[in-house]
Amino acid sequence: MYSRRLRLYEPIVNSLMDRVTNEAFSPAGLHKLVPVKDSLQHFEMNVKGALGCITDLLSNDEDMLDLLLTEKALAKRNGQTLPLESHERAEILLEEYARRLNSILLEIDYLLQRVQSKQDMVALSLDAYRNRM
Repeated sequence: MYSRRLRLYEPIVNSLMDRVTNEAFSPAGLHKLVPVKDSLQHFEMNVKGALGCITDLLSNDEDMLDLLLTEKALAKRNGQTLPLESHERAEILLEEYARRLNSILLEIDYLLQRVQSKQDMVALSLDAYRNRM
């Protein structure tokens, strides 16, 4: 879900960068960047929240063991308990999700830096234009 959303942001940011470059001496160009930047920051907070949840799960072996619902039900039916080491499959899966979320965060950070750089460039261009007047 997050990677699909990130793929939607990339063409939007690219298109916006081109449009703002063409309107460098217009305050409207600066205002177009703000909603995209706000949206990216909100997206970043959501991804960080999901990553935090996964990190919390990874820090507790018993919680990861509780994720194995089918195995737990089978063991209960047979009058057994799952050994603590059984959590490894859930751990591997959660580690992969954490890796993907970290990768998505890096890409979000790159897009945010591009938007911020463009904002700074437009602000400098407007200042220089005003100084020439």
